[in-house]
Parts: sequence; structure tokens; C-alpha cells
Amino acid sequence: MTRDEAITLLGCSLSELADKLEITTAAVARWNPNQIPLLREAQVRALAEGKPAIGLIPQSNVSRQVAESNI
Repeated sequence: MTRDEAITLLGCSLSELADKLEITTAAVARWNPNQIPLLREAQVRALAEGKPAIGLIPQSNVSRQVAESNI
């Protein structure tokens, strides 16, 4: 799936795509425009089906999980 196909599938902008995936716009902008990462493609397809985009820990939860794992 291309980056433009992902944007079209979800009917959003590049920055809105980043928000939906809980990543930065800069991260999405760095993707190969002709083939997005496969995990991100799966997440986009899940979102298009109305399912949650599972597979990665949202950035906001990473610090908490790291801290809890060190207890």
C-alpha cells in the first residue's frame, strides 16, 4: 500500500493519518511513499474496518511501561 492509498482509504490528511496511528507527522513523512511499513498497512486496514490499530504501543504509554517493568 502506498502512503497516498492509506490517506485515501481513511479519508484524511497526512497529519491526521499520523494522529490516527498515534505517531508523529514526521514519522509518516519519512515512509517510502510507494510502500508503507507492513505493520502500518495492517493498522490502516484495521482502522478502515472500524477496528483499533493494534500492534504497537502508543508513544504516550512507552515511558509508563518501561518504568513499570523496572519496578
